[in-house]
Amino acid sequence: MTELEHGASRRTTGRASPATAIAAEVIAWVRGPGGARPHGRTPQGGMGFPSLLAPPEALRAAAGALASIHAAKLGLRAPPLGDGRPLGPGGVVLAAAVGLADAKSVAEALAEACPELSGAWDLVLRDAIVSRALATSIDADLADMLRARSPLTAVRERPAPGGEDETVLTIAALAGHADGRRLVVQTFARPGAPREVRRFRAAAMERLRTGDASLLDLVIEVYEAALVFHRERVMEEIAAARAVITGRGDPEAKIEDTLAVASFYGPLWRIRRAHGELLRKRHGLDLEGMLEGTRLFQLGAHLSGEDA
Repeated sequence: MTELEHGASRRTTGRASPATAIAAEVIAWVRGPGGARPHGRTPQGGMGFPSLLAPPEALRAAAGALASIHAAKLGLRAPPLGDGRPLGPGGVVLAAAVGLADAKSVAEALAEACPELSGAWDLVLRDAIVSRALATSIDADLADMLRARSPLTAVRERPAPGGEDETVLTIAALAGHADGRRLVVQTFARPGAPREVRRFRAAAMERLRTGDASLLDLVIEVYEAALVFHRERVMEEIAAARAVITGRGDPEAKIEDTLAVASFYGPLWRIRRAHGELLRKRHGLDLEGMLEGTRLFQLGAHLSGEDA
């Protein structure tokens, strides 16, 4: 939406507008304890969209506070990932898009006009807003547009279709910083993810395991963390998936969910075949859990006709 950029060149700094009011309402909602997603209405007359690129001081302060809170929740020390560049306006633009989600064409135009990422604070703020919005009922096309403009959300959940390559690169970049690496490991190791998220994580780890030694270690760390911090739940998931694969009469959706669980252990199975010595050095990598996970992958691969 070139209107945003053209309008921002005028003297809009610090001015409140209906658009900034909607963005402020969304940011307050994300910071709050819960409740329904704000549903802003497009009023008659000008919305003042260009002011989103130069928001009032109160809105900038609220956005900065939200970014700080979310970074702390993610275990990212300030400045996040060692990047102290100031917070840009991208998160504010996305907040307005979320607030106007019921006006789909307007929301999509705002998402399309979101500026380029300006640094790690912007990365964190976008994730705070987008991940909260995706937890509500929101149009699927708009949801993918929001994912495409929030790289950290794509890593923590899944990318929009076509964004897989970029997201794998983001994962590799995050892994270059201790806090970012820990965030990736903790996120990927946590069980219970939806089918599409599991499928993405399996595919991402399959690509990462063939990268340099640091990325191969990252993938092994994911499995180790899963079996150290979530062992009981992981083993329950594997047992439940095995029962579905070896049983009969389950609905197709349940089988697809189960195959997604099995696919998660594909990279571990391949690492075990090619780098067994690396796995033996990982004392937290529970042998029973590793064997059960790789056996589940083999069962799933056999059911779906894959090579294993």
